Amino acid sequence: MPNLAPVHAGLLRETMPGERRVALTPEDVGYLSARFPITFEYGCGAAAGYEDAAYVAAGAKPANRETIARDCNLIVSIRKPLDARSFAGSPTLIFLGSPLDAREPTDRGLALDLARLEGVIEAGSMDVATRQATICGHAAVLQGARHLGIGHPMLVMDGSRARPIKMAALGSGAAALQAVATAKRLGALTHLFGVSDDDRERAEALGAKFVMIDPALTRMRGAKPDALAAGERKQLGGQLREMQLIISSVGGSTGRAPVLIDEASLTLLTAGTVIVDLEASAGGNCTVTKPDEIVVRGDIHILGITTLASDDAHQSSSLFSEGVRKLLEHLTTSGSLLQLDVKDPLIRHLIGERFAGVSAVS
Repeated sequence: MPNLAPVHAGLLRETMPGERRVALTPEDVGYLSARFPITFEYGCGAAAGYEDAAYVAAGAKPANRETIARDCNLIVSIRKPLDARSFAGSPTLIFLGSPLDAREPTDRGLALDLARLEGVIEAGSMDVATRQATICGHAAVLQGARHLGIGHPMLVMDGSRARPIKMAALGSGAAALQAVATAKRLGALTHLFGVSDDDRERAEALGAKFVMIDPALTRMRGAKPDALAAGERKQLGGQLREMQLIISSVGGSTGRAPVLIDEASLTLLTAGTVIVDLEASAGGNCTVTKPDEIVVRGDIHILGITTLASDDAHQSSSLFSEGVRKLLEHLTTSGSLLQLDVKDPLIRHLIGERFAGVSAVS
């Protein structure tokens, strides 16, 4: 790896449609600009409510994208830059990868994919993936409630009676747990579908009813897109038939999400059910899910929104930025050098297998 000293960081404006977040806020730029120079792309934070003048006041300099790609040796963004191959030299990229590109090496430089820190205890607030997943779980319930045509509390009126809807979360990660917590506060009868006693404990701690999926379905935690056979999906569909809101967030270790709900399973669900598939960008837990589209099968609506964290771009950016700032403080020396010591467990997670055989990257 080339010597990256002294660090010159570049902050990019996001180009993916619907992405309104920014990877560093002016507040965190203010902390980091005392350590190394930072150049930001014009308008990078505007969609999240952060103006260029605030970045300048924090000590950063504005520039166009071409200048940043040419002059900066460390590039920070929310999403992996689609034009990264055209960047001059061998810059280090810091971004939060999608499930399908989280482990793909870049053609140039080093990719520090923040998705690799998800669930790593040592990462703390640097685990931006878990923080953003939590935001998505909350937003998913609110989106689902809107499509159900109900508000707060999450009740369905039936004549003179008010009865709460039934909500189910598939999975036991941060998104699913937050979805349960949000739906619970809105008045829903909440259920968490999981595969282990640990999942049961998490569900009960949130006051949700735990539904143990058949042990044969524990492959839902595994790597194959066709993780569930047709009969198993039918069984799961039967367990979900009384649910009116389903939040699904079960990822696969290969990057592609396992299919849990197929066309046949959809026919078993209650008319009017809304499914929010948080794995849409990874192929979807529902076989008919399409990224950033609403698919209707019969009277079932399947939402494949991939930009839920951008619904509250200001707050999401603030949480993301805090994690990136702490990571950069962890990665840079007092002399503003970027040093990746793979003896550090956190760094080993971050750089992945590509440099597992080296003792340090600087």
